[in-house]
Amino acid sequence: MDEPMDGAVRQGEVLTLVQRSGRRRHYGLRRGDQDLGRLRFAPGRRSVAQADTDLTGPLVLTAGRGGVEVHHRDGGAVATVEGSRRGTMVIRTAQGPAYRWRRSGRWQRRWTIGVGEADLLGFTAAQGFLTSWVQITIQQDLPEQAAVLLSVIGGFLVLRELQAEVDGAAAIGGIVAAGAG
Repeated sequence: MDEPMDGAVRQGEVLTLVQRSGRRRHYGLRRGDQDLGRLRFAPGRRSVAQADTDLTGPLVLTAGRGGVEVHHRDGGAVATVEGSRRGTMVIRTAQGPAYRWRRSGRWQRRWTIGVGEADLLGFTAAQGFLTSWVQITIQQDLPEQAAVLLSVIGGFLVLRELQAEVDGAAAIGGIVAAGAG
């Protein structure tokens, strides 16, 4: 594969969000050996997270019934994620086109961000016993800042969903255990 262009992320490159500790939901965003930033969920919450990268600056991501809002810590809006038809969501950034977020493939833990008919990023996630991770595959060359911002937003959406599955499984386990006792 060719060397990355300055300011761009090339098709086929992989970014990862890896949980740093089993005790906290703090994730490191990496591009190979390069540290791009962090995504940290508030303790006990899956609806609020803080992200910090050199390319985006400090961000706050907040989920509510109407979708997700992404803004700088000083309050400036960066992006919104809104529900749409058939499980697809729309990501609107301050600059740039409207992107679509959707599940892809037959597997439960695969998502894509695209624009028009083109897929730009592919997300694959896994939940281990104590930690989780997200692999982000670049489907088309993108400016590095856009790739990092979309990776943070997509990672937030994926990790919220994974945590909801874990919480649901724990609740069901508790109900079964209470019924058996």
